[in-house]
Amino acid sequence: MSLANNDGNHDPIASVYNAIGVASEAETIALILEQLMLRHLSKGTHILDIGCANGQLVQQFHIRGYQTTGLDCSEKLLHHAQINAPESKFILSDIRNFESRPTYDAVFSRNTLGFILNLEELTTVFRNVYAAMHNNGLFVFAIVTGESVLRESFLQDYNICDVNDEYVYLEEGKYNPEERIRKLKSTTFELINGIWKRSDSTLLEKNYGSSEIESALENVGFIEINQYNSKDFGDPTPTGEDCFVCRKPSLMG
Repeated sequence: MSLANNDGNHDPIASVYNAIGVASEAETIALILEQLMLRHLSKGTHILDIGCANGQLVQQFHIRGYQTTGLDCSEKLLHHAQINAPESKFILSDIRNFESRPTYDAVFSRNTLGFILNLEELTTVFRNVYAAMHNNGLFVFAIVTGESVLRESFLQDYNICDVNDEYVYLEEGKYNPEERIRKLKSTTFELINGIWKRSDSTLLEKNYGSSEIESALENVGFIEINQYNSKDFGDPTPTGEDCFVCRKPSLMG
């Protein structure tokens, strides 16, 4: 399936996404990352958040004393991010095309890399991350894998409806087992100047196996590859999330 049909751009639903997203969730994620990632980093080190969306987690990193840059391919989401995290830097870019000299001491991404639909491009993303990191940098990301406890819900078709006085949000998810891809169709109705405006968005999400992900990381050069469940680090949700943790080697190997 062509990635040309899956740009991962949330522009059509950015305003409603920002309204739905609550800072308390970002704070919970930051508390988990204090155990999983931040305790390995010195204050003031530079973190890149891939798929930063509306910047609420970027702000949590800033509050905790880290220099943080957010990256997203949605210009409208980054507009909200600059409001939610005014002292941080943001980059408008598709991570598949992102190029940077070694700049970051750590890179984090949550539920973004599944929108990369084939292993060749996922490996390219890992290579771009690797190039952007300082030696001995830490790479942490959350993704639903084929072995995940979340996989059962990933495979199920579902519908979500969120209604209030300012917006209506509808989401439908359908899974294709042959391609291991879930289609996410979102429709929003937003009240703007007394008129309801409709926006639609369709995204595709791939369900990779853990071995596929680990192999791609190894091929790029990452070492110390480990997989955890976020519940082991204080995640209060019933199932937690699959988290991969790895490093770029130091100069000494």
